[in-house]
Amino acid sequence: MIQILNYLQKYWKNHFHLSFYLTTALFLSIYIFINYQPNLHVFLPNWMALFKRPLVVSFPFLVICAFMYVFNINKAWLKSKEFWLLFSVSFILLGFFLNASSYGILEYFGINNYYTYQLFWNVKSFFVVFVPLILFYYFYERHRDQTKSWYGLKMKDTDFKPYFVLITLVFIGVGFASFLSDLTTYYPLFNKSGGDEFAKTYNSPSWLMVMFFELFYGLNFLNVEFLFRGFLVIGFARVLGGHAVMAMVGCYVAVHFGKPLTECISSAFGGYIIGVLAFYSNRIWGGVVLHIALAWSMEFFGWLQNL
Repeated sequence: MIQILNYLQKYWKNHFHLSFYLTTALFLSIYIFINYQPNLHVFLPNWMALFKRPLVVSFPFLVICAFMYVFNINKAWLKSKEFWLLFSVSFILLGFFLNASSYGILEYFGINNYYTYQLFWNVKSFFVVFVPLILFYYFYERHRDQTKSWYGLKMKDTDFKPYFVLITLVFIGVGFASFLSDLTTYYPLFNKSGGDEFAKTYNSPSWLMVMFFELFYGLNFLNVEFLFRGFLVIGFARVLGGHAVMAMVGCYVAVHFGKPLTECISSAFGGYIIGVLAFYSNRIWGGVVLHIALAWSMEFFGWLQNL
């Protein structure tokens, strides 16, 4: 825990800029407010429909980078070919991550139940995020990265002990939030997965369906961390330095649109902290552990409250 506090203290000392932070906070507040209006509809031509979600998620990244330019924090990114290459890759990956459907593949094999689709929705991120990023790192980044971190996947010398206290705090915090927020109307996600119907149809124990769903749901966060903390922080650090954390936070908040407002707002703070840890440790595993702990805590307390 002391190491984590040291990282945060060091980051604030080296990267805190009052005007930049206040402007970013104001922008994200307005962006969240607009996107949570129930009657908001953005009409795009049919050929742009697939780009709607990646545009919404990527837009804050560029806006926050623009703030860096305005406040003279970092102006080099605008004319950097590497920045625009990385941004293009991230936009494409976000498009597949947010839009790629498993229905066509499952229907090809004669599978048409909703529960199986939910499992494959979590698995497909390994094919549309994990594998492409590994290939991109191998062919583009590997010769430039002296640390050979593989965008934070390196496990050697990773110390998980500092995260145990944070996991406890996350569990307690979600427990209190389940009494005070709209989380229990959204969680547990298993209740919306069709797992109970699947168990009845195939005469399988319900606990087994829960176990498979939560396992696949948890594994998906490896890809979330690999994309947001690995690529958008560690990958962009060479161009944006430590301020890549703030740019990533904008994307990370936007990817939570449609989830409970409480979760969306808290994602800004959680993403910031985990982003700082990834930046200094050059690893994503602490974030993976924390993210899975958070997700499973919301599942558990959502289930508990619904009892």
